[in-house]
Amino acid sequence: MNFLMGLFYFLFFRISSWMCSVPMWATLILHFTVGLPIYWFWLTLVVWLLAGVVRFLLISFARWGGSYETPHRENKNPYSASNSDFLPKDK
Repeated sequence: MNFLMGLFYFLFFRISSWMCSVPMWATLILHFTVGLPIYWFWLTLVVWLLAGVVRFLLISFARWGGSYETPHRENKNPYSASNSDFLPKDK
């Protein structure tokens, strides 16, 4: 359920971003001015939305792959402040 909500949230912002939709609007304007077939507009719309979905899936996959915790390891750094054997003694 969280995945679908994230996808809808991402698509909302994908639709509302005007900079990435310039080719789509250009093909729509060319349709009304020059007579470019309307399927070019629908093709650019589908490509634009699919690019957003693929980007969302890649980000989700990268987040899913990095969500495991590393096991605790002993600190072997002699200069670390947590290692009291190597700290200077107060007089």
